[in-house]
Amino acid sequence: MNQCKKPIYAAGIIGFELFIVVLSPLLVVARILYTLLNWERMSVWTGAPILTLSRKAASERLLGVRAISIVRQSYYITNDFDFDILRATRGNAIGAFLLTYITFMWICIAAKRVHTFADGGLLPSLKRREFSLVEMAMYKLLRIRQFVWVYGADVRTRSKTVALGEPNCCTNCTEINVACICDQAKADSNMRRLSHTAIAIFSMGDMIEYTPGSYNQLYFWPLDLTADSGARYIPVYPANDRALNLRVVHAPNHRAFKGTLHLETAVKKLRDEGVKIELIMVEKIPNAQALTIYRSADVIFDQCMIGFHGYFAIEAMALGKPVMCFIRKPEDYLLAPDECPIINTHVTTLMEDLRYLAHEGRSTLPAIGRRGREYVARYYTEQAFSQRLAIAYREYGVTA
Repeated sequence: MNQCKKPIYAAGIIGFELFIVVLSPLLVVARILYTLLNWERMSVWTGAPILTLSRKAASERLLGVRAISIVRQSYYITNDFDFDILRATRGNAIGAFLLTYITFMWICIAAKRVHTFADGGLLPSLKRREFSLVEMAMYKLLRIRQFVWVYGADVRTRSKTVALGEPNCCTNCTEINVACICDQAKADSNMRRLSHTAIAIFSMGDMIEYTPGSYNQLYFWPLDLTADSGARYIPVYPANDRALNLRVVHAPNHRAFKGTLHLETAVKKLRDEGVKIELIMVEKIPNAQALTIYRSADVIFDQCMIGFHGYFAIEAMALGKPVMCFIRKPEDYLLAPDECPIINTHVTTLMEDLRYLAHEGRSTLPAIGRRGREYVARYYTEQAFSQRLAIAYREYGVTA
């Protein structure tokens, strides 16, 4: 944001938050009237425009809930949200700012529960990666049940990450206090505040290292295998043809965190040795376009630093692609670890793992691809996630 605009933006936040505080008695009355009129209440999914946000809302709709995903703006990767405020105002920043607070007041009146991330919901905050105190206070005042879902950067701190051992997300990081929350005191402060307002904090994979006391059985990255009448994720299994280059596809959103340099170096060394292998990078293109490139892969490389797979790996397995990824603690991090066919690679074994897959391991790739597709179909569909969500709701006394 332009430096000269920051004070104006901060003043706008303070002004509108004060306005909401003053208006809170009227919002209470409006909420009561909404209940008396017996209008159907919503379940709102909001916060950072993470790719899976809309998919979780769609999964909740399978439970018969009026669920909606709302974001202030979307990334270039996807705009598949029910309501994108910036898009609704045709890119008008001032209009989007105003509409954000109008939308929030509507949520205060009509929502029965709200799903957010650990570093924020719908409202902007004066401090980076800190939840708006007014937003949390209104949820508590209006008895709107809040559920928190983590996505990594909102809870990942430098001290805990480094303590996991090498390699890790911080090993090659050049964006300290930018890419993730990083600061342990700030993360602890967020969690203390959320403990007073949130019904539950849902975590999974390596993120459980940063969320003590969280509910870790939901594995909340659902995928819609029926999208585009099933065409989006039609599996294309790799060919067992050692005469062709092993086509490795990698799609890093943050190169330093994913071990991209290690991958590039390994592939170059192997090519110099005469190994039939090639690397295709997928960066900063829409998800639909990226999927087309993924279909051409023999192997998908997720990462070799963080210690847990991303949504990218789930999409790749849905397409029938073998996935290489460093999983630090398979038994703790993976859903049904005995059935998960991810090829667990490490920075120290990466080159040898690729050499094996390009030669004698080439014949194993079609079967691994099929196992991956079956794994996703069994555990990561919207239907499978909605069933796990229903169980969690029952445990927390929530009616769909």
